[in-house]
Amino acid sequence: MKKLLLITASVLLMAANVYAGDCTADAAKYCAGKTGAERMVCLRIQQRTGAMPMGQLSNKKCAEMIHAVVENIKKKCDKAKDRNGVCKDVKKGQGRIITCYYQNMDKITPKCQEAIKSAVGKVDASI
Repeated sequence: MKKLLLITASVLLMAANVYAGDCTADAAKYCAGKTGAERMVCLRIQQRTGAMPMGQLSNKKCAEMIHAVVENIKKKCDKAKDRNGVCKDVKKGQGRIITCYYQNMDKITPKCQEAIKSAVGKVDASI
């Protein structure tokens, strides 16, 4: 009986850790092998796709965090200098603009650089 209780408790603890308010499970499921900005963009795509309110992501806090960091990037990056200057030929959607910003960190504005670094840091910390 004690063994059964220990096994049950272990399973419950593992399940609780998977959904402890971070992106670990979703990153492993959808974005395995990706790091940094690639992982952030991958999670954003999952957060934006699907019929559920938080897209394909299983963790509401992860979905909210991904949405918040991307919205912060949109606010901090200068549309004229960063979007239309550095990434003007990049088609909107699927994380292409954020990817362009990340690939051109030395060419984007300092505020945009800070927003990208902060977003990647928050996503990395949630994994």
